[in-house]
Amino acid sequence: MRKPPLNVFVGRRKVGAIHRSEIEPDTLLFGYDKEIPDDLSVSLTVPPRVDHYDSMAGLLPIFDMNLPEGGLKERLRYQFSKTVPEFDDLDMLAIVGTSQIGRLRYSHQEEITEDIPAEDTKRLLTHLGSEDLFASLLERFAQYSGVSGVQPKVLIKEIGQPDKLAQHGATHIVKSFNSSEFPELAANEYLCTAGAKHAGIDTAKVEMSVDRKLLLVTRFDRTPEGEYLGIEDFCVLTGRRSHGRYDGTYEEIGKRITDFVSRDALAEAREQYALSVAFACAIENGDAHLKNFSVLYANTEAAIRLAPAYDLVSTTPYRPRDTLALTLNGSKSFPNREGLVAFIRRITGKSQNRAGEIVDRAISGAQHVSKLAQAFPKAHRGTEIFSDSLTKSVQRGIERLRKRASAKP
Repeated sequence: MRKPPLNVFVGRRKVGAIHRSEIEPDTLLFGYDKEIPDDLSVSLTVPPRVDHYDSMAGLLPIFDMNLPEGGLKERLRYQFSKTVPEFDDLDMLAIVGTSQIGRLRYSHQEEITEDIPAEDTKRLLTHLGSEDLFASLLERFAQYSGVSGVQPKVLIKEIGQPDKLAQHGATHIVKSFNSSEFPELAANEYLCTAGAKHAGIDTAKVEMSVDRKLLLVTRFDRTPEGEYLGIEDFCVLTGRRSHGRYDGTYEEIGKRITDFVSRDALAEAREQYALSVAFACAIENGDAHLKNFSVLYANTEAAIRLAPAYDLVSTTPYRPRDTLALTLNGSKSFPNREGLVAFIRRITGKSQNRAGEIVDRAISGAQHVSKLAQAFPKAHRGTEIFSDSLTKSVQRGIERLRKRASAKP
């Protein structure tokens, strides 16, 4: 039996549908409804047109962007594949479609509704019980979690929202971590985010639970009135699906920022991006890939700006020989000061001295991470090994960026 098309909504407005090709079963087609205005485009890269968009054996990158991954994906696949024949990515999108990061929603119905259970965020942050709290969150919120990422995460709605937000969906991302593979990764991200903020990087708001098992991230793709903003990561903006997150270069992201960010926000976006890359080098973050940089907008005809930084971690405490996620200056090796300054100059157009100041800001942020990491065991017993490994990684990154190339004889 042929499966029905999946309707696509921008906010609560239906704008088109995704359906399977009758000629090529593995091909998915997206078509806009008639007379959809440009500001209701599903993506900056997919403007309204009469012809269908051919996804070429998979979802278009903008629809693929928020597909669950890792344990969340496997849980949903196991839960629903028994009742859904020939379960595929479009079926997965239909399951999580009413609760997504960004302003797009998906449903087989002609109208969209978001009816997400509420959760007490204070309870999550202060929980000290013996039960696996995240397992219960996964049970309740998995099917409402249109969010990508290999580490386990779900979308939740904070309990007690004001009336103006009551009709809307998820307000936070809750992240958990595999403690056997990545010890204290929640603390790692919490401290690195604090360091990024110290460096002057606009970051997502991140809170850590007292047992250090969960991170609570406040969604930044929402207005104060609770309306969802459009968000597109640089997999989408470079025409890649999520599995291509480690392909490409940091220079390519810089070019796409120029292509998509509004003119009046462009200088700030370039500097924030350059500073974010510099900070990733300073803390030895080998996971700053294409999906970890995004743009935000109210609609596709409105102002477009760089999104706050998120998913900020030092990866070498777990993978000592880790490299950059993307190529920089033709290499995936962490750069020295000279190489990073040259990169920043290309991205921002700033002078040698100003580019060097951006590197120094990143170093200052990394120094703050080191300071916080060294003090961490005083408040959290049993974290000495984590503290030592994070400090060593960050100090190594700092020293690499302090060094200047030796003068030629």
